[in-house]
Amino acid sequence: MLSTLSLGTVFFSRGGSAYTLTEIRTTGRGAGLTITRSSTGKAVRVSLKLINSCLTRLQNGEQLKYQANTTKGGISFTVAVEAGVAFALSSYLKRDDANRCYVAA
Repeated sequence: MLSTLSLGTVFFSRGGSAYTLTEIRTTGRGAGLTITRSSTGKAVRVSLKLINSCLTRLQNGEQLKYQANTTKGGISFTVAVEAGVAFALSSYLKRDDANRCYVAA
């Protein structure tokens, strides 16, 4: 799944903040993505473990609540992490704004 992503791709959070994909690590310790918020330059790591966990949950029919930790049915309370996971899984999920969650595509 990460192999389909391209460095330098700009994507947007639900609220419209722009992020750039600045690093992809597909194996080993630290596997996942690094994304950078365009307005602040702050980088955030999104682990491959979290991405895969969210994909499994979607495939099992779970809804992933907006801006909520995994213990509360979401991806992450951190908007940047949520945006990174949603970007990585964009082929597998869609937004359900009426119910404030992501569902399987």
